[in-house]
Amino acid sequence: MTESALQRPTSVATEKFVDSIDQQKWIQQTAEVVQKPTKEIVGQLGPAKDFLHGKWLGHPLHPALTDVPVGAWTTALALDAADMMTGGEAFRDAADLAIGVGLAGAVGAAVTGLADWSETDGRAKNVGVVHGVLNLAAAGLYTVSLLARRRRARQRGIALSMLGYAIASFSAYLGGHLVYGEQIGVDHTATADQGQPKKFTKVMRASDLKDGKPTRVDVDDTAVLLVRVDETIYALANTCTHLGGPLNEGKLKGNSIVCPWHGSRFCLTDGKVLDGPAIFEERTFDVRVRNGQIEVRARS
Repeated sequence: MTESALQRPTSVATEKFVDSIDQQKWIQQTAEVVQKPTKEIVGQLGPAKDFLHGKWLGHPLHPALTDVPVGAWTTALALDAADMMTGGEAFRDAADLAIGVGLAGAVGAAVTGLADWSETDGRAKNVGVVHGVLNLAAAGLYTVSLLARRRRARQRGIALSMLGYAIASFSAYLGGHLVYGEQIGVDHTATADQGQPKKFTKVMRASDLKDGKPTRVDVDDTAVLLVRVDETIYALANTCTHLGGPLNEGKLKGNSIVCPWHGSRFCLTDGKVLDGPAIFEERTFDVRVRNGQIEVRARS
């Protein structure tokens, strides 16, 4: 699969920095070595795979879980500051508790992040490696910090947690780029509504649509997938909601279409996600045949 050509809404400085990450050979090699077994393990989880991707939630689960460690560790930072200013024991206990909550949340964020990362390609895959390594380093520092605090080496523990917070913050910046710059975890058909035909529009002759052969047609600014199965014609957006794969190059599986890039499977009838890593449903179209012509319109 080639990297998406979608325009990235990022600054020149950010682009140069991310490109420098992408071009590091050791990062590329690490990504290649780690991703394959990770993808195999995630693929063997069955229904749990879709759970980790967030299919049940309706949007990616990983970003929701990252709020737990970031929020908890920010709280710990504030409580440590209050402790240093007042010397209150209550602040110390609360800060330690917040760090523990953050570490617990980091486990969930790491597992879901790995699941999402296993289905990425190109630059996003390489940036994701750095994002993951930084998160691991931050969690490690917070773990050592918590141990130091419990051994009454509080100043050392606070120093370690401050370093961990700085690393976690930088990692969060890269995580934001993966979403906004690399389009990971977003619906790649989210803007398709702007070009969808509101009225029935001719797209091709019915006799030209072969049974069981996924076919792409362009309607205004929208790429539409047409599929004929047992004399019934289905129409969906041709762009996979996961990372923009062309569904017309995919394979039919019963009454569903499988994306050729990462294996997401969508129901032809209503566009629902049957198998991830996609979590967003495909847009579907009303279809009719008039005077030998297939016509489609946006489904209200």
